[in-house]
Amino acid sequence: MAINRSKIGLLPLVSCLLLLGGCSYKKDIPPPDNLIPADTMELIITDLTITEAALNTGIPNDTIKKLNALADYKVSLQRFDSSFIYYSKNPQKLKEIYAKVLEDLNQK
Repeated sequence: MAINRSKIGLLPLVSCLLLLGGCSYKKDIPPPDNLIPADTMELIITDLTITEAALNTGIPNDTIKKLNALADYKVSLQRFDSSFIYYSKNPQKLKEIYAKVLEDLNQK
């Protein structure tokens, strides 16, 4: 099945850019106890983006899509969400993750 690469990850990347654009105050935020390492977050977000593109049926069901993609990494939805919140509050780290996600998607 061919996936239109121009549409892969458009929504998450646009959301990320909007989020990063509004962040100018830098505050030291402690990571959660069970933080997912940045390299693993990169893989998970890449897989979530591909899964979303492949399963895009017009009926949003993000929770099911997330759970299926997270199962491969043995990561709970709660752990992913808390890690994503941490990285969202540290825009430089999130920007680095998404830069690698974009590289990964371009190689697929």
